[in-house]
Amino acid sequence: LTELQGRSIENERVFDHRPAGAYSAVNHRHYYWWQNGLYELDVDTCEERLVYQAPSDKVLGIHGITSADGRYVCNMMRDRVDGDAPTTIDYPYSHFPHLYPSRPLTQVIRVEISTGEMQVVHEDHRFMTHVNLSPTMPDILTFCHEGPWHQVEQRIWGLNIQTGATWKIRPQDDDNFAIGHEYWFDDGEHIGYHGRPRDGKGDHVFGYVRWDNSEKVEVRFPFHSFHFASNGHQMIVGDGTRVFSHPDEPFIQLFKWDGERYIGPRVLTMHRSTFNGQHAHCHPRFTPDDKQVLYTSDLTGYSNMYLVEVGDFEDLPLLTADIKPQLT
Repeated sequence: LTELQGRSIENERVFDHRPAGAYSAVNHRHYYWWQNGLYELDVDTCEERLVYQAPSDKVLGIHGITSADGRYVCNMMRDRVDGDAPTTIDYPYSHFPHLYPSRPLTQVIRVEISTGEMQVVHEDHRFMTHVNLSPTMPDILTFCHEGPWHQVEQRIWGLNIQTGATWKIRPQDDDNFAIGHEYWFDDGEHIGYHGRPRDGKGDHVFGYVRWDNSEKVEVRFPFHSFHFASNGHQMIVGDGTRVFSHPDEPFIQLFKWDGERYIGPRVLTMHRSTFNGQHAHCHPRFTPDDKQVLYTSDLTGYSNMYLVEVGDFEDLPLLTADIKPQLT
């Protein structure tokens, strides 16, 4: 491990069973899952503590985000299915064709950090992922019904981790759009997402809505990126396409709200990532002050993280047909 300041930290778990987690500002600790165990890492002393150990016959998600009050870590836990067996060639979503129709028993679990006590707060016989706790509301999270977008009837769901109540977020009852890649704005109340027509015809949409389905804003969005992210609605960042695809737009792109629509995209940089594995998905994110964008790329053959200054939006070049990626 290497800090942003450049200090190297030894941790044997980095190279064995990919750990996954998140930093908790309220607790000043990093929480991560490794071999079905939830660990707490003191970032000052590097001391670790096993908080909870899940059964070895279960599959755990990668989510180590704490609730806004720092009391809980929530994650998905599901039964194993035949599609979990290692494959000769593994690539993003290679297990989806097996997981989606198998409808494994999947549970949203809540682990109390101080005691290690685990409680199941929601369960269903379906493929579910993407547990995302609100950064400001301790009891509210989102999760998704996972699978091929054109087959999932309702993607985004809300959950109260104290009462177990669930509800649709951005209901898809009209069946017109496949919706996904939901994320919280930094206010912890609004959720951003994007979508595309289920029939593949027409423009995509970008939208955001409050967690209780009020204050919905959704606009036509004739642009494509694998992922979008933002701290709010004023400026969003997308990662375009993988390199060597058609159309070939492997750029980190910025879009700005003008009061009626999103203008752009402006090209921030070329990421040149292949997207050949989850490690190589760019997943660009703004820093809290919106002045920089952090993203991942495997342009060197190994996935690394890159930080780029945003600067003045108007000074960045518009992404037009004559802008081509430099691949040599």
